[in-house]
Amino acid sequence: MYIPKHLKFTHNKKGRALVAAKKIKKGTIVLPLKGSIIRTCREATKEAVQIDEDKFIDSFHLYAEDFINHNCDPNLKIDFDNMKFVALRDIKKGEELNYNYLTTEYDLVRDKLDFDCKCGSKNCLGRIKGFKFLTKTQRLKLKPLLSPFLKKKLKRSS
Repeated sequence: MYIPKHLKFTHNKKGRALVAAKKIKKGTIVLPLKGSIIRTCREATKEAVQIDEDKFIDSFHLYAEDFINHNCDPNLKIDFDNMKFVALRDIKKGEELNYNYLTTEYDLVRDKLDFDCKCGSKNCLGRIKGFKFLTKTQRLKLKPLLSPFLKKKLKRSS
């Protein structure tokens, strides 16, 4: 598996993780989202990213971005126009790379992938069950980071 020089693998309380091997500036493209296979929920791996009601971007191989963990206060977002992970703020050397899974995943309970968050953020939501289970206020707060699929869901619920 290829790991770009500006990143490195580590192990922490979440398991395997990616960290910055050097400082990363806000707005920097950190990694591509390499999945190219569209799978249904039943076929998708746990590393897949939801792009529609029952469509997920997935791959046959594990890539570095598959080890980007969840955080309720993330330092990355997915730019869906370009299919890349982009730094939301400056990221320090040694800092774990993360994005908010609630910006892409609608119903983790249905898929039996819900989990207790270990991000340690002061804004931690605790149990991560999917966008579907957030309050309207929580959904609106995530609006700038949402996938096109979840932006449609948000618009319909307003």
